[in-house]
Amino acid sequence: MPQVTAILPTYGHPELTLSAVTRLREQSAPPAEIIVVDDGAAEPFVPPPGVRLLRHDSNRGFAAAVNTGVRAAETELVAILNNDVTLARDWMDRLTSVISSQRVDFACGKLYRPDGLIDGTFDLICRGGLAWRAGNGRPDGPLWSAPQPILFTSYTAVIAKRETVVLDETYHSYYEDVEWSLRAVIDHKTGYFDPSATGVHTGSATAGAWSAYSTRQLLRNHRRLAHQYLLPEYQREYQIARTLLRAHCLNHGQWPDVPNESIEPKSINRNRLAEILSASENQLRQLQTDSTPDRLWRWYFRLTA
Repeated sequence: MPQVTAILPTYGHPELTLSAVTRLREQSAPPAEIIVVDDGAAEPFVPPPGVRLLRHDSNRGFAAAVNTGVRAAETELVAILNNDVTLARDWMDRLTSVISSQRVDFACGKLYRPDGLIDGTFDLICRGGLAWRAGNGRPDGPLWSAPQPILFTSYTAVIAKRETVVLDETYHSYYEDVEWSLRAVIDHKTGYFDPSATGVHTGSATAGAWSAYSTRQLLRNHRRLAHQYLLPEYQREYQIARTLLRAHCLNHGQWPDVPNESIEPKSINRNRLAEILSASENQLRQLQTDSTPDRLWRWYFRLTA
C-alpha cells in the first residue's frame, strides 16, 4: 500500500489543528508523516511532537499553503485536509486502497454536516463556471451512496498522487480546487468517489460562512475561472451564472466589491473542455432533478435551457 503524507493548511484556530492531528494519528492506517502549514497566522502554531511545521511569513492563501506542504512531502500520495474535518477511522485506509484498486489519480469520500445532512460528496461544474458539491444540504440516501468515477473533487478532504497536486496560487482561497480539478481532468487525470470513506465537516471555520471575505473571493475566483477557461464560448451561461451568484450572495447579506483585474486565458484543448463540461452539467442537472432542487440551480437550468 502506498504511503501517505497528511497536509493540514492552517490559519489561526490552533485547537482545530491539534484536534485534526489527533484524529489523523488515530486512523487505522495513519499517515507516514503529518505536515502542518501555518499560513502566516498572527500567533504561530506550536506543533505537537512528531509533526513537521512549515510557516509562511505572511498570509498567502489556502492554495499556497497546500503547495508548500506538497513540495515538502516525500511519499507517493498526499492527503489534503481542512482542519475542521473529523474523519472516520478508516477514511485514509479506504481511499488509499481505492487509488490502488481503481488506478486513479485522486479519491474522495462522503462528508456530513454536524446536523447529519450531507456536506458534500464529489464536485460538479456547469458551463457557467459554478461548482456544486453534490448532495450538499440533502439527507443521505441512494443518490449519494454509489461508488463511481468522478471528474471533480473538493479539497476539503482528498487523497491524490503527489505529482498531480499543483494549485494555482493566484486564487489564494476559494475555487482553487475547482480550477485544479478542471485542469486535471483536461489533462486526463482520473478520480473516484467512495461513499464508505466518511467524515464530518464543520465548514468555514477559518473564513466564516458567507463572510465579506469568502463572498468576495468566491465572486473574484468565479470570474477568474471563467476568463481562464470558459470565455468566449460560454459567455451567455457565464453571465447567467454570474447574476445568480451575485443574487445568492446578496441573499446572504453580502454585495462585495470585486475589482477588475487582467486575467490571461489558459491554452487548453477546447474540444476536450466542451466534452467535460457537457458531461458534468448533465449529471448536475440530473442530480438536482432527482433530489430537492436548489433555487439557484432551478433558475440556472431554466434560463440556459
